[in-house]
Amino acid sequence: MDSKTSGIVSEGYSPYGVTKEELVVELLQVLQSDPKNMVYKRAIPEEVTIKDFTITNNQLLINFDTNYSQLSEIPEVLCRATVVKTMCQIPGIDFVLFNVNGQLLIDSNGVQTGLMTSEFFIENTGAEINYKVTLYFANETGDSLKVTSRNIFYTGAAPIEELVINQLINGPTEIGLYASIPNGTTLLNVSTKESICYVDFNEKFLEKLPDVTDEVTIYSVVNSLVELPGINKVQFRINGKSVETFGNTSFDVLFERNLSISEDNQ
Repeated sequence: MDSKTSGIVSEGYSPYGVTKEELVVELLQVLQSDPKNMVYKRAIPEEVTIKDFTITNNQLLINFDTNYSQLSEIPEVLCRATVVKTMCQIPGIDFVLFNVNGQLLIDSNGVQTGLMTSEFFIENTGAEINYKVTLYFANETGDSLKVTSRNIFYTGAAPIEELVINQLINGPTEIGLYASIPNGTTLLNVSTKESICYVDFNEKFLEKLPDVTDEVTIYSVVNSLVELPGINKVQFRINGKSVETFGNTSFDVLFERNLSISEDNQ
């Protein structure tokens, strides 16, 4: 971390380990040590201890002690960024998961962090992490989705799922993309548990946009959320309750990614 604990910086390092396990042990030790440049701060604070780790296929699970929970918002996000970006450089490690004393890490908003990739943290600007997300909006005729990428500033003060949905609610800024969410829609709550993202809108979501199909509205949300690490399915609620139908489409089901209505896959 930089001297103000407001961003992350990099230092070159040549590891000695060969296997995934050897490299994980070695690089975690480096992250727990003081940097060569005395202006910088160690990535993992001195008071935080790594109890153990496990590697399953291409996923690395790191189990911290309870002191990790004492990290405040920005230092915690930056600590995660340094660890994930470092570990994902190891061949065969594509995802990193954080546990605290054997339990999945819960961020300051009470949301499970889930699987993280090196792309989860693009770069840092001040006290914010520049996070690249993939968003799906309507096409001109409202019968297909069009995909775009956007960088949003993520500080950890709100779930990344909330930021993604609010981007959809605010609508596209690019030429050729059109709104997919009805006007007046408000996100009441969002949370992710066991790879299912629960999204609660107000009743305005049910007021369909003219010329936009049911599928385009639904899957603009679903596909955008499933692009995030750790989310495989989406469950909708309206004012905290399950609703049977959205237009002519069953709405009280678990939705999975559907790329068949995306122009980029047709």
